[in-house]
Amino acid sequence: MFPLGWDPRLRPEDITEQELTLLSFGMSAKSHADIMRARRRAFAQRPNGNGQPRNPGQPPSRTNTASPTAYSPSALAPPSIPAAPASPSLTHSMATNDQAMQRNANTNRIPLFFREEHSGFIVKGNFMTLAAKPHLIEEGEWMAHQIVEQNRLLSGMVKTVQSEDRSTGRPVCNETACPTMAAGTTTYTWIDVNRNPINLPAVTYIKHIQTWVTGKIQDQSLFPTDSFASAPPLPNAAQLASDPASYLGKTSGFPQRYEIEIKNMYKQMFRCYAHLYWQHWLFFWDTSSHRDLNTCFVHFVNVGRIYGLFNDKDTEPMQPLIDIWVKQGVLPKLEKAAEAGTPTTTAGSGGGAMPTA
Repeated sequence: MFPLGWDPRLRPEDITEQELTLLSFGMSAKSHADIMRARRRAFAQRPNGNGQPRNPGQPPSRTNTASPTAYSPSALAPPSIPAAPASPSLTHSMATNDQAMQRNANTNRIPLFFREEHSGFIVKGNFMTLAAKPHLIEEGEWMAHQIVEQNRLLSGMVKTVQSEDRSTGRPVCNETACPTMAAGTTTYTWIDVNRNPINLPAVTYIKHIQTWVTGKIQDQSLFPTDSFASAPPLPNAAQLASDPASYLGKTSGFPQRYEIEIKNMYKQMFRCYAHLYWQHWLFFWDTSSHRDLNTCFVHFVNVGRIYGLFNDKDTEPMQPLIDIWVKQGVLPKLEKAAEAGTPTTTAGSGGGAMPTA
């Protein structure tokens, strides 16, 4: 049984939202009938399928098939859609990160991590407070602290890409995705036992670096800790100037090769950061951890620049990001010193293969 004034021939789409609201709130039968009569008068003035007004003296008809409706056979037939191109296979469409970065370099597109809007951190403050040497600490001792701390922070970032990708069941950084230790157009090689440079998958290269750096830190001949009794007195500037055999860390008991070793270690850790940015930054973005990466890296770079642990050639793959932080005042502006080659070690800790200089 239809309500008073209801026209059963009206389709649901012919009823306005206002009418439905009035019905739902129990409007009187008379007011509702008035609305229905107004609707029928308006419907009679609509043009039919031939563009002619309907006869206001005749009831609306639903038998006119001049134009297809939602219920006509022609409307039920599927539209003509051109055939879609064949979908490439998953393995074909997912190019390796190395290839993607190469295309990016060829088209001169600026990587997302070289854009100022993505250069933020998880903390606020002056990073110099983390890098400046305390007055009562000898510089060699402070460098030892920084090397251990920077290695710890880098290991945390590396673990991020060593986690299992749920879609593949493999680590994010693996032999297939990263067949070489690449950072943009730069590829880092490893020195084998025969002193020949070889390419290694990034996951293997980084694992070797972590083992190599950890071995250096635990080497008592390089980082003496067991023999430590008390902090030696700090020499003043005049004493250092008068000692022709003075070197970094001498007062604290570090060996003469100490400065060369920590520069090599720092250079190799920088390469790990460069690879994380160039090959896996999108993963850090997807996991909302790109600012964590920035925070660890800017602290790493700040220490390296202040104490001369690397040169401009070493930082070239990440120089645009470093320039952004210098422009923002996050990193201090340093006078450009004459670039000199960084000395390298002639033997790895414990022998065997080692990274290239």
